[in-house]
Amino acid sequence: MIVQDKAMYDILAQPMTRIAGVGAALEKRLLARGIGCMGDLLLHLPKDYVDDRHVSAIARLQDGVNARIVGRIISKQARGFGRNRQVSIRLADDSGQISLNFFHSGYMMSDARLSEGREIAVRGVAEHWKGYLQMSHPEWCVSESFNPGFQPVYASLAGLGGKRIGSMIRHILSLIPANSRSPLDILLQEQFHFPNLIEALKLIHHPDELGRDELARAVARLKSEEIIIYLHLMRQKKQAAVCSAVALSDEKQSSALHDSFPFPLTDAQRSAWADIAADLQSGSRMHRLLQGDVGAGKTWIAALAMARAAGSGAQAALLAPTEVLASQHAETLHALFAPLGIEVALLTGSTRAKARREMLARLQSGALQLIVGTHALLTDDVLFKHLALALVDEQHRFGVKQRWALAEKQNEDRGAVHLLGMTATPIPRSLALALYGDMDLSIMRGMPPGRKPVETRVIAAEKMKPMADGMQRILNAQGRIYWIVPRIDEDEDGLSVDQRVELLKGYFPDANVIGLHGRMKAKDKNGALNAFSTGACKILVSTTVVEVGVNVPEARLIVIEQAEAYGLAQLHQLRGRVGRSSEQGYCMLVAGSEASEGSMARLKTMVNTHDGLELAEADLAIRGGGDAVGTRQHGEAGFRLLDMSEDAALIRQWHENLPDFTPTDAMQRFWRPFAESTD
Repeated sequence: MIVQDKAMYDILAQPMTRIAGVGAALEKRLLARGIGCMGDLLLHLPKDYVDDRHVSAIARLQDGVNARIVGRIISKQARGFGRNRQVSIRLADDSGQISLNFFHSGYMMSDARLSEGREIAVRGVAEHWKGYLQMSHPEWCVSESFNPGFQPVYASLAGLGGKRIGSMIRHILSLIPANSRSPLDILLQEQFHFPNLIEALKLIHHPDELGRDELARAVARLKSEEIIIYLHLMRQKKQAAVCSAVALSDEKQSSALHDSFPFPLTDAQRSAWADIAADLQSGSRMHRLLQGDVGAGKTWIAALAMARAAGSGAQAALLAPTEVLASQHAETLHALFAPLGIEVALLTGSTRAKARREMLARLQSGALQLIVGTHALLTDDVLFKHLALALVDEQHRFGVKQRWALAEKQNEDRGAVHLLGMTATPIPRSLALALYGDMDLSIMRGMPPGRKPVETRVIAAEKMKPMADGMQRILNAQGRIYWIVPRIDEDEDGLSVDQRVELLKGYFPDANVIGLHGRMKAKDKNGALNAFSTGACKILVSTTVVEVGVNVPEARLIVIEQAEAYGLAQLHQLRGRVGRSSEQGYCMLVAGSEASEGSMARLKTMVNTHDGLELAEADLAIRGGGDAVGTRQHGEAGFRLLDMSEDAALIRQWHENLPDFTPTDAMQRFWRPFAESTD
């Protein structure tokens, strides 16, 4: 058994206000971006590295080339007034001179570090203008602070530039004692020759040499800590799941519901229902995952299971990750169950207090049999008389603890609750067995009759402008458009939600372009989605928050920028937002300017392949190890760093060789924060 050491995680859990310059206002902004403690910021990995080992002579600078120079300030002057004040610094070395121009930077005139005669180190892009060399807004520091080496480049965060982020990360690393250890360090060093956790963090954020193999091992070390903790939590749940449960054997209501369906079940639906029905009447607790492609008809199977529970005199509850998805499920299920005389209630964070009290009283008395809700279902005051079936939709959006929380609700000691998880995320079977080993697996392939495959094209970023005509044609035909961008925060490449909203408003002033992202309040999210659903908004600019839970039949086009940054399975889910009617749907995958040939080949797999599971298998084969670092945000199963396809080998390795180890509460809180709340 591994000896525990709390010190490392106690340090990582300390608040951001421990860092100089972080006050209450900045702490609040960082918290809104998921940075609640010092360790969170250490997981904001560099998106690139700059080779800063060489200093160029000013006379040898080339136009358009990013370079490092060191020189002495020979003059400093300002032009203009107020916010428009421009500062120009003349810098010289033994070979020549250059002008450094800073706009809206009047404060620099009083900066003692920029006094005449001081030596500074500067990095920027040189250009010739009217016969003289100049740099605009270069990065700078006093020469004694410049350390030649490989400098990390960070994405902006909470309004902070990459340089400030790097400075904060360096400060955090300096606060962690060199002898601090993770409980997993010894095991991973001795058996797998990984660096310890603090060494891995220092190597990623401040590499002495830019060896890709060393970087990859350091990142794998971080990801190993995350997956080992996850797999232990899952193993605990699997052990707890093996128990008896009430047998739900009355078929009258489920048969009546089946007979009322407007279409016959597909072969895949019939097979999945046979698995679930057998579980429900077995007398042993069901813990099954139903994996079905986008639009494959999982809701119909969930309805049959809920009807089986209601027909057997028990209760069933369906948990969804967002209010929009919960509302859609409630609406669909109400239409299905109303002819049978069975009520379906909806409980979310927006439910009014009086209605909520009445709903909870009816649940506890057993008068209300079927309920759909968000995380509001998980609060302690939600009690059932006889909950027999818990369903968790898009269960990859919940952590291990959360997807079991509903199934562990009190039900007057009537035995264990059956659990059915559902996901449209296509995961290769071998990987699903590792990630969801606490559950049996049923797979539904294929689409319902009448759906046309979404026409998919891959285009280069510079060819986006001609797309405007096609977008206008769709808008003229009363269609709607999703526009997906990779980030929420403003960045220098203009690919944030707000930046794209402003750009598209210029092109389509009558489309009421609206932005949507996961950090918005639930009320604002629902308002944006409702505007898009009703047609008040014709173009919705969003992050991948629309990946699930949005059903707008009028949506006919989805544009996904920097598509190479996503896995094929995620692209497939995004593509599934369109083509949800008899009209032809279109998906434009816009590759970034730096997309490699391999990335372009991977995207082209999407053009002719419309089976989600097939794409997931292809992704697993194509992507391999991927890049060592990046700007990936948390996603599947609440992971902070892990990517299901990119890290498949690592996930399987630890699934097959899980060490004898019990994570501390501090480790679980650090690595599983996203499993404690929904999007």
